[in-house]
Amino acid sequence: MACKRTSVMVPAVPTEKVPVPETVPWPELGSGQAVRLKWSRDRLGWSLADLASASGVSIRTIREIESGKKAGTSADVMAALADALRVSRGWLAFGG
Repeated sequence: MACKRTSVMVPAVPTEKVPVPETVPWPELGSGQAVRLKWSRDRLGWSLADLASASGVSIRTIREIESGKKAGTSADVMAALADALRVSRGWLAFGG
């Protein structure tokens, strides 16, 4: 027995306009990076040049992070610094 196809019209369902939510600011994830970086470097007794050599990150970049001038440091840079300083990547980047 062959199945006969029938076309069924589905009625349009009215939808409410959903308001666009307000923009939520990004949290300041890196606050305290400068203090944690400086503390970690001082704990090992390293100069800026020592850390730059061990991490492959330039002295200028390290200095800018420690002074708080460099916002939005890349994850790669923070990972290299954390590995060189032998601290947790998450702790150095985000604290806690």
